[in-house]
Amino acid sequence: MMGADLIAITGAAHGIGAALAREAVGRGYRVALFDRDEAALVELRAALGAPACLVCPGDVTSTADLHSFAEMIGRQGGVLRMVFANAGILRVGEILEQADGEIEQMFAINVFGPIRAAKTLIPLMQKHGQPSVFVVTGSTSMLSAAAGYGAYAASKHALLAITEALDAELSARTATVRAALLCPAAVQTGLADGASDLLGKLQRRMAEHGITAADMAKLAFDALAHKQSVIFSHEPSKAVARERFEALISGQFVNSKRNGKKANGPAVPGLAEKRAIGG
Repeated sequence: MMGADLIAITGAAHGIGAALAREAVGRGYRVALFDRDEAALVELRAALGAPACLVCPGDVTSTADLHSFAEMIGRQGGVLRMVFANAGILRVGEILEQADGEIEQMFAINVFGPIRAAKTLIPLMQKHGQPSVFVVTGSTSMLSAAAGYGAYAASKHALLAITEALDAELSARTATVRAALLCPAAVQTGLADGASDLLGKLQRRMAEHGITAADMAKLAFDALAHKQSVIFSHEPSKAVARERFEALISGQFVNSKRNGKKANGPAVPGLAEKRAIGG
């Protein structure tokens, strides 16, 4: 294990991040884990086994914390084969009512977190000249925009543009590093914890239609091994994305088209209920 390649994960203490860590160790990798929840990191390290697991408490909104994480990884030697920029939060609310601070916090973590992680960790991946991948955890919200989720969806839309551009930039540099994007829908994690009606509906959707974080992690590793760049957790998410882009190309917002507003033809029944926001 000591000579095994490394995988770094931010937002590693819970949910998809912790599942990615377990899957990585199960596949023979060492892991370097980063999260604000130090106690949960220590607990996860004990479960995974200390020789396979390095932990670094820190916040993705702090460049200094991420530099400490990079320095820890650099001291280990070996190849940094994958980075999962996974840290993210969900705050819901209508645009005209949601607190500015909540929106700013989402962008600080969901958008600038992966940017900081890329700037800090990709140089370590390039150093060894081995094929490697920088993976960002997006969401099906990067392909849709439901009422009450506008700011969250905007943060995930941003990740689609950033990751796609980053992959193009890395390719232009003839780098051995590529970028990839996870697109989870309803995954059974604590992301939707909260007492609002919107979060309650999302919790029920996750419970009824979601996959486990362990299943999401296995799916991610399998797809990355096959060089996929955009990895969906649920096939119906593709239909939701297709419907949305077809509506935009026709000059409509998808909600207007579904409701028969300013659109040619009848609304499409049922698809709104199929939308699954998560990640």
